[in-house]
Amino acid sequence: MRRQRRKNALASGWALLSILALGFPAAVQAQAQSAQTPVDAKKLYAEIAGDYEFAMDAQSLYVNFFEQDGNLYGAPPGETPEEILPVKDKPLHFEVTVSGSGQYFALEFLRNEKGEIDKCRLQSQGFELIGTKIK
Repeated sequence: MRRQRRKNALASGWALLSILALGFPAAVQAQAQSAQTPVDAKKLYAEIAGDYEFAMDAQSLYVNFFEQDGNLYGAPPGETPEEILPVKDKPLHFEVTVSGSGQYFALEFLRNEKGEIDKCRLQSQGFELIGTKIK
């Protein structure tokens, strides 16, 4: 029965993210940054922009994050982009409630040892999933 629910979730990338998040452990720590001004935000969004792969077992989902008109958006291929909203006083933390399903996601973009953003931690309903920036 659980397999059938997982197959049904493949119809929506955002729904698949919530299914993939179940039981996927991650141990990645974020580095703190100072608050961003609007100009800094656009630069940060350009740094975040790219395709991220969220994988678990034999399944993968890609989400493209991009900056448009000073805002950050994201969507799996073929889906309507959703605005990813910054969390006040928490640099690199964002949130989105998917308009079609009402599903809430908390996102945190992570920097590697070189200071580059290369991962995205996605949390929903008490579970988390790590996506790796692939381009």
